[in-house]
Amino acid sequence: MDRLWTAAAWTGRLAEDLLDLVFPPRSEEGPVPEQLPPFCRRCAAPGVVLCARCRESPPDFLWARAACRYGGAVQEAILGLKYRKQIDRLPWLSDLLEIGFRTYAATLPWDALVPVPLHPVRERSRGFNQAEELARLLGKRQGIPVRNALRRVRPTPPQAGLPSPRREHNLSGAFQPKRNFDPAGKNLLLIDDVITTGATVRESAARLRENGARTVCVLAVARS
Repeated sequence: MDRLWTAAAWTGRLAEDLLDLVFPPRSEEGPVPEQLPPFCRRCAAPGVVLCARCRESPPDFLWARAACRYGGAVQEAILGLKYRKQIDRLPWLSDLLEIGFRTYAATLPWDALVPVPLHPVRERSRGFNQAEELARLLGKRQGIPVRNALRRVRPTPPQAGLPSPRREHNLSGAFQPKRNFDPAGKNLLLIDDVITTGATVRESAARLRENGARTVCVLAVARS
């Protein structure tokens, strides 16, 4: 079964690559930095087919994918949305996420989209959770329910700027499943805006799998 899910993601990527030859990606926001192979088939880290980290410590998600690389107009839009409350960036970012979904995940039987949660204090300060907003737009377009299956129980320093080992330690025990959603036996697609080291989605996927999720995969707008 895992091979079928992985093969579906790679087949979608091939189809998208062929389309890009005829219809190159365009954006009114600016150039979109493409996520071109090779990249790790598990975590989408650039440069290798299977990165050393995933070989030595396989994540609890089956695969992670992103619509594009983190840089240029995409990076500016994500930073503007998160830190300058530029809500007008959201539609374009959601369009990119949907391209990623159609490329890698559209043929798979998802039970729910699960946004990566923010701690309540940070969400109140920001006014929204960007992952949840992106998930809701994608879910509405694709007819997939969105479930806030996780809660962030421990406030953590911002991940930006921390080295990879510190990020993992920073997030240890930060997530717990919500009582109003049972992940047992379900195929879940975690949604986030950007994957940097992968520490956040690793920890999130681990909690879902511990509580019985059948399959957890990850989709983000961008991968650094």
